[in-house]
Amino acid sequence: MHRSLEGSAFVRPTSLAKDDSHLIATETIAAISTPAGEGAIALVRISGPNAIAIADKIFRGKEAPPEFASRVQHLGEVVSESGDLIDQVMMSIHRAPASYTGEDLVEISCHGGTLVTAKVLEACLRTGARNARPGEFTERAFLNGKMDLTQAEAVIDLIRARTDLALRSATEQLEGKLGEKIANTRRALVDLLAHIEASIDFSEEGIAPDEGSRPTKAIHCARDSTQFANKLPRFLQLPITAAFCATESGS
Repeated sequence: MHRSLEGSAFVRPTSLAKDDSHLIATETIAAISTPAGEGAIALVRISGPNAIAIADKIFRGKEAPPEFASRVQHLGEVVSESGDLIDQVMMSIHRAPASYTGEDLVEISCHGGTLVTAKVLEACLRTGARNARPGEFTERAFLNGKMDLTQAEAVIDLIRARTDLALRSATEQLEGKLGEKIANTRRALVDLLAHIEASIDFSEEGIAPDEGSRPTKAIHCARDSTQFANKLPRFLQLPITAAFCATESGS
């Protein structure tokens, strides 16, 4: 989950209409990724085509962010627009496409005070990022092919898990097991539909038996239809959540 600076003068409107979906690929977003409150560490994320350039504007250290090796933490300082120190931080760069969102991604680990975290995010917004909508980092991961819809759903299930079973179910779904089952079911349905259409279009060939004692194409189609119909009700009755993976993991 990501937090924003509600009511900040630096937060631009972030709701996207259907016609504005192209903005996802062109805008750079930022948000606080850790819960509200005080703690030792807080995480601020920046994602998008200008993420590294924005990091370069607010970071002061031995190396500039464009020179960072990917996935390596660097110690430095986040500074305001006027050059004043905001906080001493650790920063890492995750270059596209090898990042959570599939875009250039910057992660800033700062001290976990409420004000200091807000100031770090404010610095990101001042230098060109816009405030991320709830779930937008995961949305971009889906749009960039880093996960399917079932895995995107599993992220929130994993965050909200309160029992070992819920946690295991969410992790299995995040690994793609539910998506794989749905894909397999879809392929079986497409194959079955192709057989049905072929039996209709070439009925004269399906009526006559094949060589030897093998069943006709029509019998093949009827058998496959029955097998699929027997499995489908159970599949449809179960909610498309991590619980499905838990009930099916042993089958």
